[in-house]
Amino acid sequence: SSWAARNPGRPVLTTRQGVKLTEAQKASRRIAQEQRRSKEAALNDAVKSLATTYAEMIEKLADEHSVTTEKVKLLLGCETLYKNKRGPTLHNAIVHVKALELNEAKYTLADIRNIIEDDPSIKHLSRQEKKDYILKLKEHRTQQRLSVRATNSAASKDAQVTLDKVFKELEALALRTGMYACLFATRGHVYDTNQATWFGTDNVMDFWEDVLSLQPDYITKQLELWGCNQNKNIDERDSVENMQRQSKRLLESGFNAITKGHNIRMVYTNFETSIKEKHGIDIKGWPESVPFTSPYKIGTVDEIRSLRDALRNGTCHWVKLTPRQRQEHTQHLDARRKAGETVRAPRKKRSDAGVSRKRRSAKEKAPPSKRVRSAVSNRRPAPKSAEYIDSTEDDEDSLEEDD
Repeated sequence: SSWAARNPGRPVLTTRQGVKLTEAQKASRRIAQEQRRSKEAALNDAVKSLATTYAEMIEKLADEHSVTTEKVKLLLGCETLYKNKRGPTLHNAIVHVKALELNEAKYTLADIRNIIEDDPSIKHLSRQEKKDYILKLKEHRTQQRLSVRATNSAASKDAQVTLDKVFKELEALALRTGMYACLFATRGHVYDTNQATWFGTDNVMDFWEDVLSLQPDYITKQLELWGCNQNKNIDERDSVENMQRQSKRLLESGFNAITKGHNIRMVYTNFETSIKEKHGIDIKGWPESVPFTSPYKIGTVDEIRSLRDALRNGTCHWVKLTPRQRQEHTQHLDARRKAGETVRAPRKKRSDAGVSRKRRSAKEKAPPSKRVRSAVSNRRPAPKSAEYIDSTEDDEDSLEEDD
């Protein structure tokens, strides 16, 4: 039973079938491989020479300015560039569409590009056609990212490669920022071939041993046992109950972070007054189609999924109001109150509201008297003694007379 078989109806990433090469193609690839090796060797030699020259230049610069080489290296490498992932371009979109059309012929990427250059219709695309091509590429990338793997071996390979990337990113993050990070991963079914594993930066795993007295391997085994016992596919994991719990945890986590651990109770009914006006805390990005209430009161799948996804990707998040924003909000509420609008929802009435209740007398209001037990009664009674006790001297005299 594979992950794809347990999720029927989901798009599946098909495995690529290798094309059998001819002898001429094999010989051509061997020649190309030797050429690449020679180029890589030449590049390595050039990089080594550049590294030597680079080190000499750093030492020379440090001597000229009377500083250490470490400071020069720090100044050279202190800037980090953060770039977002490149979006789909028109050229990539055209190549993708042509590859779908010519896929049966097994054209290479270079062949497809040559066909595009020789095709005059590509140079006269309308604006709508260009948008359609880019949209197709976006849909293809989304499908590649969210589709399930067809076989257990493919899923295991994907998990291994992805986790390796995550481990490297966390390790680099710890070196750049000094953060601690740990991760536990396990399979979700007994038939899956993924191995349960854990990862931690620096000595973060000492936390589990010192504070919780748990070994990382023990946690991993328990997590693997729990995951296999779950035995749920994607639809079962995305049930209304699970998404309600996830949304509740995400909301509480963000609320506790914004309130800095103060004991403030979240109120949905009177949020405008009890939270926003009183504490200066607001929430941004709440989906418009979802009513603002507790996640446990949202019963439709689409609404709770929309809220859960917005909380996950950060679209819906908590913010702290500035003093000016807080003042403007208070003025807005005061204007609504003056207009006769009910700003704060009234308290819920008692279940026995409107029912006449007889006033109790002072004697009836008094608490019931308690019977005090005496201290003597709590004592253990002493054992009773005999009325007459025989003397041992009489016994000794009787023994002497017998002698």
